[in-house]
Amino acid sequence: MKQLLIIISFIACVIMTACSEKESPLLFSVESISNPENVIMEYYSPDPSCVSKMYWIDANSCASEINIKCTNANSIFIEDHEGKILEEYICSGGFWKAEIVNSNTITFTFDEVDSDLYLDQAGFNVVSQTKKGMVKTGIYVKRLPTTSHVGF
Repeated sequence: MKQLLIIISFIACVIMTACSEKESPLLFSVESISNPENVIMEYYSPDPSCVSKMYWIDANSCASEINIKCTNANSIFIEDHEGKILEEYICSGGFWKAEIVNSNTITFTFDEVDSDLYLDQAGFNVVSQTKKGMVKTGIYVKRLPTTSHVGF
């Protein structure tokens, strides 16, 4: 019985130390939100398989705007799914856009959408050139119906 307890403790220790979440290479803070009841940004890793943390923005179907600033890089860009570097990303299905302002701030603008259905989920990478090379952080946006509460 004692050996079984030791084996289980050892396995638990290995599992907990083998997969620690990595901090995102680019860190962001919220600068301003036009309607805090309609938009929220969270920083976490939804995948337990050792991926870097990322940012999720939940916004309901009301018109809103959120500005986020990169706190550890002076110059950032948006990278789309094809690897193209952009200063503006427009998501047609989700009725929102993201654009780089002041070289290290991203403004997300959400249009009002008349819908009681689940709207959209899309994302992109934010990239920056550092001394260590090109670094990336994922930002994903989920649009929800007006009746949904953001940040659940």
